[in-house]
Amino acid sequence: MREIKKEERAPLLIKQLLDVWEKSVKETHLFISNDEIKNIKKYVPQAINGISHLIIETDDKEDPIAFMG
Repeated sequence: MREIKKEERAPLLIKQLLDVWEKSVKETHLFISNDEIKNIKKYVPQAINGISHLIIETDDKEDPIAFMG
């Protein structure tokens, strides 16, 4: 795991984390419709950028597989 500082959050990383978020929500929040997920998804990049201490777990290729903040 590693902490990602705010100035290190490139657009590609945000997109990768958004994909992780969406997959996670679809697997764990079965009570939320796809339309609701699409609506919430618009706000997630801003929320990710606002996390003070962003911790990311990566796979062998260094692609994000989980995050928390």
